[in-house]
Amino acid sequence: MSRTDASPSGSPFSSTPVLSSTPDLRRVLAFLGIALAVTTALSLPVATGLIPEAALGLVVPLAQLSPLLAALVVRRRGEPLRRSLGLAIPSWRVLAIASLAAIAAFVTVPLARVLVGIGAGAPPAAEALSVQALLLAVPAVLVMQGLFAIGEEAGWRGWLHRELSPLGFWPAALLIGVAWALWHAPIVLALGLSPREAVTYLGTIVAVAPLLSALRQISGTAWAAVLGHALFNSARVAIEQNVLGPVDPGTAWLLDLTSWALWIAVAWMVLRIGGSLAPRGGTPPGGRPARPTEATAPGAVSPVSGAVTLVPGTVSPASGAVPPASGTASAGA
Repeated sequence: MSRTDASPSGSPFSSTPVLSSTPDLRRVLAFLGIALAVTTALSLPVATGLIPEAALGLVVPLAQLSPLLAALVVRRRGEPLRRSLGLAIPSWRVLAIASLAAIAAFVTVPLARVLVGIGAGAPPAAEALSVQALLLAVPAVLVMQGLFAIGEEAGWRGWLHRELSPLGFWPAALLIGVAWALWHAPIVLALGLSPREAVTYLGTIVAVAPLLSALRQISGTAWAAVLGHALFNSARVAIEQNVLGPVDPGTAWLLDLTSWALWIAVAWMVLRIGGSLAPRGGTPPGGRPARPTEATAPGAVSPVSGAVTLVPGTVSPASGAVPPASGTASAGA
């Protein structure tokens, strides 16, 4: 048990919240273990050929529910469900502003990648969809991916974001990104990606994680990360896969490294500009807020702020979109 882990009920995962300044390592490890175990159990049958690859259309959406399931198991029972999962909305106005920031970010970075590719001599896509077809398809895919992303973001940018918030924004956001990528590893095996594609896929997941966390941070709710996740798997994919054609390995690495740097830079800008928008009672970007943990004795309950501090996942790759044949795997979160 952790420092003040004596729960009146005697159950390690059914305690009353009080304020603490360090993450509960036991709960964090339990969360990660449950989420990874479920995703592995769902993905391995496809990776080993026990069931056909066509089943990924069902496996991935089910896997995306595993972070939510894990959060429901390990969360503290003494606080409202929406608050513990980061699904409460402290301010609709701030959420609207964060949503606009998400739209701008997840359109601008892919367009910047395209411009870099054109400058590097990348050929145009040979079988690109028309602009009209994209305008019709992207909104539908956005809604679908948003529904799928709720299970991921309630766990990654909802519960885990707040649990790790005492570490500070950047350590927590990057740790979540690494854990999120590790969680995607079984899906990468099921997709049968090459080592080069797997690096692109998982590296993109780590790089985009701080931006989703930043959206969660400034809005005080995981719903902003849900929208960002949906845009990542819809608008970004539409731009990246329908403008540039196959590129050589050197150009592919240039595009990947440029994109990763841009995702991190945009996350910093969102925090920098959006920090003043944080809902009252929230924590300034980069701060180290106290988070709820177990009570040492009955009645030792301290008030817990409804606002969260950090920020998802996508099942990133949960988008179910297989990388283009160009060899520049497009990560879906």
